[in-house]
Amino acid sequence: MSDKQYDTLIIGAGAAGLMAGIQAAGRGKQVLILEKMERPGRKLLITGKGRCNVTNCCTVEDFMLNVLSNKRFLYSSLNALNPYEVMGFFEDCGVALKVERGERVFPVSDRSADIVDALVNKAQQSGWPHHESLRQGADSEH
Repeated sequence: MSDKQYDTLIIGAGAAGLMAGIQAAGRGKQVLILEKMERPGRKLLITGKGRCNVTNCCTVEDFMLNVLSNKRFLYSSLNALNPYEVMGFFEDCGVALKVERGERVFPVSDRSADIVDALVNKAQQSGWPHHESLRQGADSEH
C-alpha cells in the first residue's frame, strides 16, 4: 500500500463495498477499498445462477410488501437508492438490462461478470486505480 492519505476506508470489494466507494468518491472523498480475494466482486459472479439478479423492477413500496421481517432496516437503504436508480446506474455504466418473470432484473447478456466489470470500472473512474488485496502471498483461496 502507498503512503497516500484517505478519507474513507472500505473493507470488502463486493457489490456493497464498490458501490459505497463509488458514492463516497462522488462526494469528493479519497477512498481506499481493501479486498481479501484476488478479484473484486467475486461473489456477484455466482448470484442469479451466474446471471446476477441486479434488483427488482418495482417501487420501494412494492418491494417492501415482500419483506417479511425487519422492514425498517431496509427502508432507509431502499429510499437512498431505489430499484429504478440502481437500474439507471448500471444502464449509465453501459450494461443493458432486462426484466423477467417476478420483476427480476438481469443484464441482457445474462453474464454476472458484466455487473462486476461495471462496478469495478466505475470505481476506477471515481479514483480507485486498483483494488488493494489484503492477501499477503497466499497461493490459494480458502
